Amino acid sequence: MRRFCLLSLLLVTGIASSWSQTVPYSPNALYEGPNSMNTWSLTVRGGSPQFFGDLREYDFWPAPHPKEYSPASERGAFGFGVDLNKQLSHLFGLSLKGDFGNLRGAKSRIYNSYFRADYYQGALVGSTNLKSLLFGPRKLNRWKIDLHAGIGVMWFKSTAYEIGTGRVQRMSNPTLTVIESDPAYTGIKASTKSMTREVVFPVGLAVSYELSPRFDLGLDIVLNNVNTEKLDATVGGDNTSMYDKTGNRGDISTFKKGNSDLDKYATPYLSLTYKFGRNAIKVGRDKVWDSSKGTYHLRNTDPRLLIKPEKILTMSEIDSIAKANRPKDIDPRLLIDSDDDGVSDYFDKQPNTPAGSIVSGAGVAIDFEQVVNSLVPGQACLEIFANIQFDTDKSVVKPEYNDMLRKVAELLNRTNCRLQLTGHADRRSSDRHNVALSDRRVQAVKKYLISAGVANPSRILTDSFGSFKPIADNSSREGQQRNRRVEIRLLP
Repeated sequence: MRRFCLLSLLLVTGIASSWSQTVPYSPNALYEGPNSMNTWSLTVRGGSPQFFGDLREYDFWPAPHPKEYSPASERGAFGFGVDLNKQLSHLFGLSLKGDFGNLRGAKSRIYNSYFRADYYQGALVGSTNLKSLLFGPRKLNRWKIDLHAGIGVMWFKSTAYEIGTGRVQRMSNPTLTVIESDPAYTGIKASTKSMTREVVFPVGLAVSYELSPRFDLGLDIVLNNVNTEKLDATVGGDNTSMYDKTGNRGDISTFKKGNSDLDKYATPYLSLTYKFGRNAIKVGRDKVWDSSKGTYHLRNTDPRLLIKPEKILTMSEIDSIAKANRPKDIDPRLLIDSDDDGVSDYFDKQPNTPAGSIVSGAGVAIDFEQVVNSLVPGQACLEIFANIQFDTDKSVVKPEYNDMLRKVAELLNRTNCRLQLTGHADRRSSDRHNVALSDRRVQAVKKYLISAGVANPSRILTDSFGSFKPIADNSSREGQQRNRRVEIRLLP
């Protein structure tokens, strides 16, 4: 019965394991899960950058200005970007971003200036998948909402002009020029250095939708915090000098900070992302993820959704599996020992030997003394069985077994036999007590054999089963007596 239960348990465990794991686990994966995922993508972006700094007419909406001041319009700026993206996990990714474009801004009050700037920018940006963090991976499964931030470098060249005349007022990288006709007048011209370099900190929010297994369409709003006040070629201050080289706004060629905050510019981009990888697929409308159909992209799919849940079997399913794999019934004669000689009736050729008999491996009673006396030293061992019985809750060897045990010791010394001692008890106590009691009985027999002169005690093997292996009915005194035993088995 114990073997049958163990077999059923192993079978059910194996079936559940085969249902839960379909692909071998990869220790080199950058995410939790056994299934391969696509992780690289390329994004192209385009939009209209909006500058925020000293030369900005309003806080939000760009100003067109009157027709006579048309060059001062803040509208019409453009910006483009290309991103190489690597999804490290479903929740986190890295992007190498490159941008270029121009900026526009103007302010008639105080400054009476407008500016134009060309820029290039490179940045390393990390992103966090807010959609899965806030709503979970199973909801809005084709949408992706990312919060991203990073650090980069910006190269720019800016020039500020006077509104109305278009005369150059300031530059982000100027040099002084002395007009020969009027040495007292110092003019401005661009320096030989083409662009100014500054650190930039981009932060933003991107929302995208999975159009197909390869393409995502999205909107990306980025705010670039530039570590300078020179992006609009103007240092913040009051209007003490229209052509500001020496006024309170300071010398634009230095790193002196004015009275206003550092410059910023923001861009709402329309983006298109191409996802690299083999056998690309996207989740269906039924929200069922099946890795056998292809490879999902890690930016859109949590890999944990590809791990099939373990199958929880019902009792009827377990019973049907157990019945289908149940071994053939054991012949009951293997479990019955009618004459209590240690040999089951199935193999016992003499099933009615008297109580206390010593028998051969075939269950035939033998003259143990004659067997021992006839042995020649070094002779091969015969398979012999016998039982020693004990009183209730006792582990003392009865005197009636002393002579037999001395002959067993003599036989062990004359041959290369091994001796198996197995202790048992009746059912009239707890399992813990019975196992301990059967072990004490085994040790008592072993101790007697050693005192009787066994030269090599290591050949005595012991085991204890308490009341778990009865050979008779524990409801009767006779059956209890037969179960209080130590089985002796001489093995070749």
